[in-house]
Amino acid sequence: MTIRNKYSLIGITALLICFAVIFFSRQKMQEGKIFLHAEAVQTVYGWGYNVLADNRIYIKQEFMPAVPGKQGFKSADDALLVGNLVIKKISNNLPPTITSRDLDSLGIAKK
Repeated sequence: MTIRNKYSLIGITALLICFAVIFFSRQKMQEGKIFLHAEAVQTVYGWGYNVLADNRIYIKQEFMPAVPGKQGFKSADDALLVGNLVIKKISNNLPPTITSRDLDSLGIAKK
């Protein structure tokens, strides 16, 4: 793995952590439950996903996380699988980061 790829991966991970901190802090401020759902979106890279909370975008992922470079998902279904995993992690009070191992466990093909 080149230095550039390492810095890209670190940057993506840091961005996702920032989104998680923002999301959890906003969730604590509001009363009641927040409805989360994922939607697949077509991007210039292929497919990505958005995680919405109360119909507002909280996480916008235009390419596959944990993969060097900006590679989109091959299908909307693949993007939704990962988006739903992010929601599951958030619901279990875990960071919404996605690893290469997560992608492998879901059967997501990396280009």
